[in-house]
Amino acid sequence: MDSNREIRVPSGQTVGLVILAVIVGALLPVAAIFQLELAVTLPVLMLGGVYAVFLHARAGWVPAGALIASALASAAWLLGFEPMLMLAAAAVLPALVVMRGVAQRQPFFRQLRQGLVAFVLGLLAAMLVAYATFGGSMISRFMDVVRQIIGRIPDASLQAMLDALRGALPEGAEMAETLTVENYRGMMMGALDMLEQFYAQMLPGALFSGALFSGALAVLWGNWTKARRGMATNDSFVGLSRWFLPANVAVGAIGLWLAGFILLNAGYGSGETVYATTNQIAGTAFYIQALAALDRRLIRGDRPLPRRRLAITLLVIASMLIRTVASVMTFVGLASALFGTRGAVKLWAQRRQGQDDHSDRDDPDR
Repeated sequence: MDSNREIRVPSGQTVGLVILAVIVGALLPVAAIFQLELAVTLPVLMLGGVYAVFLHARAGWVPAGALIASALASAAWLLGFEPMLMLAAAAVLPALVVMRGVAQRQPFFRQLRQGLVAFVLGLLAAMLVAYATFGGSMISRFMDVVRQIIGRIPDASLQAMLDALRGALPEGAEMAETLTVENYRGMMMGALDMLEQFYAQMLPGALFSGALFSGALAVLWGNWTKARRGMATNDSFVGLSRWFLPANVAVGAIGLWLAGFILLNAGYGSGETVYATTNQIAGTAFYIQALAALDRRLIRGDRPLPRRRLAITLLVIASMLIRTVASVMTFVGLASALFGTRGAVKLWAQRRQGQDDHSDRDDPDR
């Protein structure tokens, strides 16, 4: 089905969305550079694909295509051809898979499975492009790409960044007065050297967990946008409050985490990296479960949709910025997945008693 035929958006809104899409797409590579400098492992480029899904669901192919074209052109200009291919593999192609499912109104959880697989496979394809292009270990390849990116940033762009930094520093600060474009570029390179060990441990898990989170968010946001416009069905849109982590997935996530923990304490050579990876992948599953549990509680408290939406959004942002918030949410999701109404422990107890509950009641998470 041609989504543009079924979506009627005023031309003024379409023009506004196209302009915004071009700006966001052009800034995606810049945002990725800054997140690396700040040791933030949020997959900004993958979230660009998520935003493309929203634009497609909101107003069709025109703004979504503008975002994709702008992001790819900006990546090619700032980073080079190979990083552009990596962006296409990790964000654009998975987004197209999700767009297709949303436009066809496929059953929601089928879309979710397809979206998760697409984003993970897209990430693996991007890694293969990096391996074929740059050689060496994965982290060294990645950091070399970033160094090349920083080396290619035009002096004028760095000057704008430097002016913004000076504006944020107190007046009269020595750094503000003595820092030059070349010194600033050198500082960025030095920061990457310091961050390489950090990324060696954290990057694999951050990328895979980011791919899972991006896939889930793309499917939810795309179908929610359709539902708001009256273009979804009961099968194609399942609100966050109706998400439950299957018992076998919950047990598997715990087993994955335990395996990484055992390797860490067994003195395995790459134990820290393996543990960080398994911890982040399992944590992502439980984090999404926690968001769903919170949404159910807000519904039971008769909170209106705008307030629920704001609470979830602020919590996600806080989790990105404050590691403690993310950790607490992960443990909340773990407790919900194990001991909630549809939790693994409760289902196991019901089976033992011959009282397997197949109802659709909301999870009280008690």
